[in-house]
Amino acid sequence: MFPRNPIPLWAVLIVIVFFVQGCASFDPGERTASYSLAPPAHSPLTDAGQAALKDRESNAQSGFYLLDDGLSAFVARVALIEQAQTSLDLQYYIFSNDTSGRIIISRLLEAADRGVRVRLLVDDLGTRVDNPLVAILHSHPNIQIRLFNPIKTRSGALRLMEMAATFSRSNHRMHNKLMLADSLVMIAGGRNLADEYFSNTNVDFQDVDVLAAGPIVNAGTHSFDTYWNSPATLEVDQVMDAEDASLTLEELRDFLAAFIEEQRQSEFAQALRGSSLGRQLIAGQIPLEWGQATLFADPPEKVLPDAGVERDQYLLNDLRRILNSADQRLQISSAYFVPGKQGVALFAGQEARGVDVSILTNSLSTTDVAIVHSGYARYRKDLLQSGVDLWELRAEAGQPQRMHWFKGESRASLHAKTLVIDDDRSFIGSVNLDGRSLLQNTEVGLLIESPSLNQQLSDLFDRWVASDSAWRLSLNDAQKLQWQATDDGTPVTLDHDPETSGWQRFRVWLLSLLPIESQI
Repeated sequence: MFPRNPIPLWAVLIVIVFFVQGCASFDPGERTASYSLAPPAHSPLTDAGQAALKDRESNAQSGFYLLDDGLSAFVARVALIEQAQTSLDLQYYIFSNDTSGRIIISRLLEAADRGVRVRLLVDDLGTRVDNPLVAILHSHPNIQIRLFNPIKTRSGALRLMEMAATFSRSNHRMHNKLMLADSLVMIAGGRNLADEYFSNTNVDFQDVDVLAAGPIVNAGTHSFDTYWNSPATLEVDQVMDAEDASLTLEELRDFLAAFIEEQRQSEFAQALRGSSLGRQLIAGQIPLEWGQATLFADPPEKVLPDAGVERDQYLLNDLRRILNSADQRLQISSAYFVPGKQGVALFAGQEARGVDVSILTNSLSTTDVAIVHSGYARYRKDLLQSGVDLWELRAEAGQPQRMHWFKGESRASLHAKTLVIDDDRSFIGSVNLDGRSLLQNTEVGLLIESPSLNQQLSDLFDRWVASDSAWRLSLNDAQKLQWQATDDGTPVTLDHDPETSGWQRFRVWLLSLLPIESQI
């Protein structure tokens, strides 16, 4: 009944791997290239832009507005979507199917229904697109959805096997975050599209976006177009079939409308209605800070092993030049911070020539990726010995002062990626100072020359590193690490990672032995 010499399991696995490899070598196909549309001649955003910019475009200055709390960041996005007349382009690593995600989808669908062209580009690992309803949205004549660096298998063990078989490609992800409305206004920074980035969960991400108008938006549209038309993208209907969806497009509209109605009395919805930012934005009344700016982005082909993109084309090299340009001070906030020996040498060199280097990152109790903390922890003593000021965010960072729009207490976590350089420049983007951001993923960021915006970011940094919000690290007389903060004004000093168990600390030490620094 059974063969006497069954095929060995290892042989079966080899056949499956070769099969998966064959399926995974995707071809984007004969896609029609598309590009950003010209701004409308007359629209609320056009009028607001003209009112705000006045004659400043003549000297290449752009206007910027810092979005340093979750509510404002969400309101700004919704306001732009609701007022767009011609086009909406969104590029994100994570786009979640939660309250904020569904609100944004409903507004995008309404925009498409009134004739606005919507292009949505998401990373295929950060955003798990496995619901055929996404293909239903893509079937709308005014909505196009593409996946960046996709894994063709949508779920299950075969998806994991495809990722393993194509690791040299699938290990690279698109971490960029950009949103553009009518090619007139842009939002860039650290936030993805999910509740935790908009103060709507019990995890309160400390994060920063910047809203921009003026000439810099042209650089944003060019970057989006470059990614959208890259051979690393695939239209969603090539991996999902709209016929498999449980709802029609009309039924999806009804579902989203019912969901919005259910949320109408929630604290989050009431906070949104109470915000005046959207009205000010459309009226051109928000106080913009002015300056010249440059957008830096990795080439999208960075993720394709056979594309031959050299490292000198990476954003890493631009960032190194920006860091080295500091003469007086450098304030860094980075959710994930693994400087490596080269980074430690760079910051030590900065300190040696008189630059005051201050760094804020997550503590072990606030990070959401323990293995990244294991890579960072080994460099703490070297950084402190070189003169760097080092802080780690507290889990209850400034709890009474923080804005949150939900019941109960929240846990803080740093997600911002910003640089304050001297007293006139700032960098805001998606890039962390770790190997994954700098070597593996694609990233984007803005270098802004504006003393006033620089001061705003510096003030924000000072709030984040206040003694009730962050632990300041130092070395005691025996050159051992210690953490210092205050509780209700009372000084606290600890000799181990605060708010952690012995098991957590042991696990991080164990992870630090793995030779995978470039991957974290």
